[in-house]
Amino acid sequence: MTIIMIDSKGNVTFWNPAAERLFGYSREEVMGKELHRLMIQDERLYEMYKEAFKRFQLSGKGSVAGKTIELKTKHKDGHEINVELSLSAVRIKDTWHALGIVRDISERKKYEELLYRQSITDPLTTIYNRRFFMQMLEQEMERTRRYGKSFSVIMLDLDHFKKINDRFGHAAGDKVLKSVADMIKGRIRKTDCLARWGGEEFIILLPETSVEDAASLAEELREQLSSMTIPEVGRVTASFGVAGYRSSDTIDTILMRADSMLYEAKDAGRNCVKSQ
Repeated sequence: MTIIMIDSKGNVTFWNPAAERLFGYSREEVMGKELHRLMIQDERLYEMYKEAFKRFQLSGKGSVAGKTIELKTKHKDGHEINVELSLSAVRIKDTWHALGIVRDISERKKYEELLYRQSITDPLTTIYNRRFFMQMLEQEMERTRRYGKSFSVIMLDLDHFKKINDRFGHAAGDKVLKSVADMIKGRIRKTDCLARWGGEEFIILLPETSVEDAASLAEELREQLSSMTIPEVGRVTASFGVAGYRSSDTIDTILMRADSMLYEAKDAGRNCVKSQ
């Protein structure tokens, strides 16, 4: 068990062998040193901790005293550690000291992060899944209503994808889906959100983008896709539907409009862009 104690000035007065192993500092290196200065690298966060500790010095109370909290700190070699800290106040000779029990939860946090990533991504293409896209669209809708900026949605569907699966097999079909996802991911901005909508259908959320600019991007993606040669399959094309946000829109109406434009592109002979 990792146990640390600091005095009323925030200096280390107890540092057990488990603390040495967890943080990489020997007892000799930390005794009498200010713990917060040692562990907190971010200057702004350090100032906040100093203010909180002043309150603790006066009363033995604070935002974390008597609670268990999770925080990020640094090992001596610089790598980040996720820890769980239980802090108790101890009164010694009329001054308040803090006793901390620390647990390394880095592995647990990695596992939680893995589970979260799996919950929001499509396992085949590794882009976002439909569920996460809907969350992002809802947030963008709220942001747009608050700040008055526009956004657009591009929906695309690979043409004759069933024939690809039937002729070359599902492994080749999977390769096509991954290649298309990688191509789009390499072209769009970090602020854009690309997701697999379902089957051979993809969708892109473009914040602060007019329908005209979204249609131009869709045309660029269409051209890039149609000129790609995918190993074992050859050339593939897609049809694109683009919809720009309108003040009367709900999530359903903008998605329906993008879907309607997509099917208009299909009816127009495929491998083209339709927008509204």
